[in-house]
Amino acid sequence: MKIIKTTLFLTTLFLFSFCGSKKQDSNEEGEYNGGSFDVAKDGTYCADVTYHNPNTGTEKTYQLNVEIESQELLKIKWPNDGWLDDDHFSPVVFDKGGYTSFTSDKGYEYSIQITGPECNYSDADQMDSDVRNDQQKITCPKCGGEKDKYDEFCSSCKNKIENEKEDKEQHTCKKCGNYDSFMFSTDNQCSDCERKEKLEKEENEEEEN
Repeated sequence: MKIIKTTLFLTTLFLFSFCGSKKQDSNEEGEYNGGSFDVAKDGTYCADVTYHNPNTGTEKTYQLNVEIESQELLKIKWPNDGWLDDDHFSPVVFDKGGYTSFTSDKGYEYSIQITGPECNYSDADQMDSDVRNDQQKITCPKCGGEKDKYDEFCSSCKNKIENEKEDKEQHTCKKCGNYDSFMFSTDNQCSDCERKEKLEKEENEEEEN
């Protein structure tokens, strides 16, 4: 009988200890729930943010701080007081597990999983650098417009460059190499060369006479 009472006492003590440890896992700003973080109060939270650019195929996950109000995403915090805020995406609500996803006004896809209270360290600088490099891949160096990542220039600039090339070939004198806008593709020489040739011919005729 004494053994049974001792066993019951130890079992009860273990259960109280287990419940106590579970209670310590909660936080005044939220509550852990199956490995995720349930957003319970407004504030700044640490999150795993996955960034995907469908234009370049880039997809990476970063640890960043995000700001939440009424369980809606207000902003993803960037370095040097920068951020991606709700001016760049439609209202986004977190589910009970602290997860949400959205597509920004630039077509970039983001998924966010809250992992805990505000993190002391974040990958904001690295993400900022990666996003800039990613943007550069699809930015035309000639006009700043959008291009395919495999192309050197955008379609508009490629057409302009091609037209400029054809124009130069058509109006470049085959004799002296100078550009003459009044030339045609059928002309062999520019107007300056024609005048010079005509003048030389007249001088030769005068010498013969």
